[in-house]
Amino acid sequence: MVEIYSACKSRGISDEFLKQLQSGWTAVFFLLRRIGVGQITKLDGIEITLLDDDEMARLHGEFLNDATATDVITFDHGELLIGVEVAARQADEFQSLVEREIALYGIHGMLHLSGFDDKSSVEAKKMSNRQEEVLRVCFPHWD
Repeated sequence: MVEIYSACKSRGISDEFLKQLQSGWTAVFFLLRRIGVGQITKLDGIEITLLDDDEMARLHGEFLNDATATDVITFDHGELLIGVEVAARQADEFQSLVEREIALYGIHGMLHLSGFDDKSSVEAKKMSNRQEEVLRVCFPHWD
């Protein structure tokens, strides 16, 4: 089960978009649980909160000692925090859709829960390739 909360005050998040995220991220969650690797296999569900820069920076500072806005923070207990304004900036930079970036951030967080890491350039490349594969399967309209 995936629960999504929109706490982003700077950008409107439509109900339609939340439904698309709910459907896609639920598919990602069950896909990764079936693979059976990492912390995600021990979770009954995850909670994803969409945040603006101010709150993302505050929480990033509180939990990771870096008070800057970031794309996604993943907690082992199954909570993901997603930076919506970061997604908007990245979408502009990559000439992508904000919705696609947000979907990728949720996938990225769930991959961390599945044992993936992106600390080295080799690991980051593997993780990036895997999240694009998962996006194609679970969010084909944003591929």
